[in-house]
Amino acid sequence: MKKKKWILLYKEHRPEDVLKISRKLSLPPVIATIMMNRGIREPEDFINPTEESLLDPFLMLGMKDATKRILKAIEDHEKIAVYGDYDVDGITSTAIMVKFLRSHKADVMYYIPDRLEEGYGINKGAIDKIAQTGVTLLITVDCGITAVGEIAYAKEKGIDTIITDHHECKDETPDAYCLLNPKQPACPYPFKKLAGVGVAFKLLQALTIEMRFHMRELIEEYADLVAIGTVADVMPLIGENRVIVKKGLELLSFTQNRGIRALADAADINLSNVATGTIGFMIAPRINAAGRMGDPRCAVELLLATDDMTARKYAEKLNRENHERQETEISILEDALNMIENSAALQNDYVIVLAHDNWHHGIIGIVASKISERFNKPCILISTDGEVGKGSGRSIRSFNLFKALEYCQDTLLKFGGHDLAAGLSIAPDRIDEFRKKINSYAKETLTEEDFMPLLYLDSELPVQYINMNTAERLSILEPYGMGNASPIFFARKMTVAQVRPLSEGKHVKLTLRSGEFYIDAVGFNMGELNEILKNDDLIDIAFNLDINLYRGMRQLQVLLKDVKLSEITG
Repeated sequence: MKKKKWILLYKEHRPEDVLKISRKLSLPPVIATIMMNRGIREPEDFINPTEESLLDPFLMLGMKDATKRILKAIEDHEKIAVYGDYDVDGITSTAIMVKFLRSHKADVMYYIPDRLEEGYGINKGAIDKIAQTGVTLLITVDCGITAVGEIAYAKEKGIDTIITDHHECKDETPDAYCLLNPKQPACPYPFKKLAGVGVAFKLLQALTIEMRFHMRELIEEYADLVAIGTVADVMPLIGENRVIVKKGLELLSFTQNRGIRALADAADINLSNVATGTIGFMIAPRINAAGRMGDPRCAVELLLATDDMTARKYAEKLNRENHERQETEISILEDALNMIENSAALQNDYVIVLAHDNWHHGIIGIVASKISERFNKPCILISTDGEVGKGSGRSIRSFNLFKALEYCQDTLLKFGGHDLAAGLSIAPDRIDEFRKKINSYAKETLTEEDFMPLLYLDSELPVQYINMNTAERLSILEPYGMGNASPIFFARKMTVAQVRPLSEGKHVKLTLRSGEFYIDAVGFNMGELNEILKNDDLIDIAFNLDINLYRGMRQLQVLLKDVKLSEITG
């Protein structure tokens, strides 16, 4: 079990401030403390976010120009193209934009590039195809902010481009008709953490205001898809994201989207009690499978389906492709782990860079994420099938991958992304040079401590409060996700009363005692504790509280995140 560094989020709070929030919202003091520790300044708005909490979309730079141009295109019956990305964020962005424009009688088509043949973002070949259809207005979603040459080419073809994106901006931005990206240096929009689908939704919000339609209808029609895209892209569930995702999760229970309902039926997903985990582990992978394994348009058509037969056809196809994706993922992961195991140099590298000519480009990002998590190091996997290597990387909290790729850009053909996830293109004969350069950069910016997994603890929880009531009240903090994780508590000096192996020693179940109180705690994938811990050992535990529903019975679950001997931690 990898050693973790415990970081206590606790801050000094005046007892009267904690008590004030606790009484006002009828919450246990520990929950009030968690919100204060997380810097939640308006706890009432956090707990009960409403559509009134959404920011004015016209605060975003370029929004006025964007709405005017789109309304003109609709009025003049211009042909509009929506250009999206092949991941869940891009697909949901494309779906809501196309659906909205069609509902207002716009002449609209969409284009999603082929992941294997075209790669991420806008390309000139796609622009040629779009131009041939008579398109005069191009709206990008979840892409375009780095496409300087491509947007200039579209302009030469007589196409105006409105870029909506959320990726990091480079020094030079495209000469588009207008740019919508809260990360633009000059953009005054207060919330910078929107997903691509979030930026697209802000444009729809602005159009709804200009058209004088009801905002509630917009939210009820699209919040489910916006929630799926936001969660799938691992955006922080704070601010506007929390407002949209919380509402979207509520709507998913009785969604009117035929495609989502069909996908739930095909994959045996229960929509009556949807959480962010349902999206992240069940819905999103199936939507993603289209772009990873086949034609991403299948996923868009699923979400745009207007009849049940069409929806079922695409849902079943995506479910099959997801099974293929899982098998391919296992194969690539085994290859990658063998390469690391057989190379001392790779094991000692700060950034793991691996290349292989038989790896499926659509899957390497998932595998890079698993390797990064396992070794707590940045990881970049590159598929070299062809003249250009296509790579996907995932990083750790202390290493900004986008900045690292900027440093190495002279070795790359193309790159883009975020601080924790990015994509790149590279000539195969420059991969070794790139590996050396990014590791040189990492050596200068990282310390040994950066490779130690961090465990952020929200609060100490006395053993008498480790109960069903506390677990039930914690649900008020949901939805959980990036930026609003499920709270992790710790308890000191618990006596081990019993150690029980589970699943042939893969997991462990501990019975712990503190004074007159006993609790059971489960550690998944912590089987080594079966050999390490003995009865009467004194330990400190870090844990989540959860409620397990089994055969209609609700039971408290104490889920271990880490264990330390009390004498070591003091």
